[in-house]
Amino acid sequence: MERDVAQSILALTFEYGGRLNDSMLAVREAGDAEEFGRYRRAVGNVLDSAFENIINPILAEHPDLKPDQLKLGERESE
Repeated sequence: MERDVAQSILALTFEYGGRLNDSMLAVREAGDAEEFGRYRRAVGNVLDSAFENIINPILAEHPDLKPDQLKLGERESE
């Protein structure tokens, strides 16, 4: 995949992931714990699928596009 296309797809995927996280806050604030649990699992499944099928393959091809927040906990090789 061309680098500029990959960069655009990553940006969109992370934007929508953020929106899904925001939507979980709205469901949680609605007060129904059971509904929130179901919704949180569903969003988790979507985000997991996005990482497995979109983000990780792009980053495997273009590791330089990996955002800093995904580098947390990684050790720098010396």
